[in-house]
Amino acid sequence: MNATMNVPINAPLTVPAAPPAGAVAFGQKLQRALQALVYKMAPPQFTLMNLVADRWRADALGALVRLGVADGLGTEARSADDLARELQLNADALYRVLRALARDGLLNETGDRRFSLNGITAPLRRTHPHSMANMVLELSSVRNPECWSRLPEALKTGREVWSSHHDRDMWSWLDARPEEHAIFHGAMTELTREGAGPFARGFPFGDFDSVVDLGGGTGRLLANVLAAHPRSRGVLIDHASVVAQSSPVFERYAVTDRVEVISGNLFADAPPPGKGVYLLKHILHGADDVTASSLPPGAARRCAMTRGSSPSTSSCPRPPLLSSRSSTSRCSW
Repeated sequence: MNATMNVPINAPLTVPAAPPAGAVAFGQKLQRALQALVYKMAPPQFTLMNLVADRWRADALGALVRLGVADGLGTEARSADDLARELQLNADALYRVLRALARDGLLNETGDRRFSLNGITAPLRRTHPHSMANMVLELSSVRNPECWSRLPEALKTGREVWSSHHDRDMWSWLDARPEEHAIFHGAMTELTREGAGPFARGFPFGDFDSVVDLGGGTGRLLANVLAAHPRSRGVLIDHASVVAQSSPVFERYAVTDRVEVISGNLFADAPPPGKGVYLLKHILHGADDVTASSLPPGAARRCAMTRGSSPSTSSCPRPPLLSSRSSTSRCSW
């Protein structure tokens, strides 16, 4: 089964309103309080052991997606033996993994070795409207735990560990592995899909005549921004193989005539100068503080040179740089 299958675009043409910030903050606070209560319900040594052992769930769920089990299960109960035969897996081994996940409330078990997905795991299916199949594949890939296992090295040296164990940077490494690259960008697309609407409504993008989405993937976030702010124009910048998939997204949101698509390397190529706001969302993977703080690369310098002055940032006010981390955002000048 092809693990890089694209998730169909099924977002509405309209952009939903952002939820009240107070409600979101309260929900997060309540969630943390309930989690703290769960931790206190067992002796601390067992709680600690369970926390460290939790990694097996990510690996198990990743295996279900990677091997096609999640798509095969669906919401109707199916026999582990039938699935194993259909997917050419070991029936007993598959049953044991499914039973362990069911015990933790991640699957439904109906007896006679029959299982189905539940509300939590239904998004493992690639056809689910809120599918997280690529994100699960990305987080459970060998690459991620391999890097985290070298955290002691990073704590000793203060440096990132990727370059000390690979002969190229992560982006070049992904470029050389099309399937891994597709999974990574699929994961970013899924993440953007779930937060693009509220994000687009939560910042006054309409105050700017143009928005540049650096490393914007297939344009889902930029499409939401432009749909929510019809007076703004947009520029999408990412790898050629990624932006090539942006046309259907912009067409669905009816913003094609207000978008310029540029293929380029975020860390090597300077973006178009003189735009209103530069947007970066979940793209500084592995970048150190110096690299991250220098983005957009060369924007102010090129703007100054275009105006015929010396290449200094003081002669061209730096546009706002909007960065998103998880559920929070910030704007710095």
